[in-house]
Amino acid sequence: MATKRHKTASRKSTTKKTSSKPARSAAAKPAIAVSDAKKIYAAIKRIPKGRVSTYGTIAEVAGLPRRARLVGTVLRHTPTTVKVPWFRVINAGGRISFPVDSDAYERQRSHLEAEGIAFLRGRVDLQRHVWPERGEAEDLDELLWRPRE
Repeated sequence: MATKRHKTASRKSTTKKTSSKPARSAAAKPAIAVSDAKKIYAAIKRIPKGRVSTYGTIAEVAGLPRRARLVGTVLRHTPTTVKVPWFRVINAGGRISFPVDSDAYERQRSHLEAEGIAFLRGRVDLQRHVWPERGEAEDLDELLWRPRE
């Protein structure tokens, strides 16, 4: 004896839903405020030769605390016409963020080694090479925020 099955099919609307977000292709650049990029470039240009800084520190120096990923995004989309010492920015663990076997990794490492920065097991000694040093940060903060005369 066959039993009768009841289908509970949902009716789909024939009207097309529209998204409030524009379509974004994989190659589309994220929206980065020009003023934020300029602040980040200015902070990176302040890193002295033979020193490194982290993405998070650059964000703080640029007045964009907790925006380390933004620093990486800005650097990733920097035109070749903008001259900044990008290679002096590394991650908080003292490592270069590019894959170890990539050309970009080798290029960044060779730039750093040419400036006298040594690597030990793939890491930069941040206590020795980091900018700004402890104590220097308070001076930097005062320079950035003191009233102009």
